[in-house]
Amino acid sequence: MAKGGRKRGRAAAGRAAEAAGFCLRAGPGVVGPFLVAYGLWLAWAPLGFVVLGAFLLLADRRMP
Repeated sequence: MAKGGRKRGRAAAGRAAEAAGFCLRAGPGVVGPFLVAYGLWLAWAPLGFVVLGAFLLLADRRMP
């Protein structure tokens, strides 16, 4: 493999590692509310939709 190919490979591996780290840090904060809403939807469908909407509104307010 040429030196240029190694550089590109290392750069791609670095970007993949950064993306994996971001997913591990952000994952619970993103997946958790959806799982809560899904559990409430299983108990009573309208309640799941109401809670998911509330989570989405809260997330929207937190965005800069």
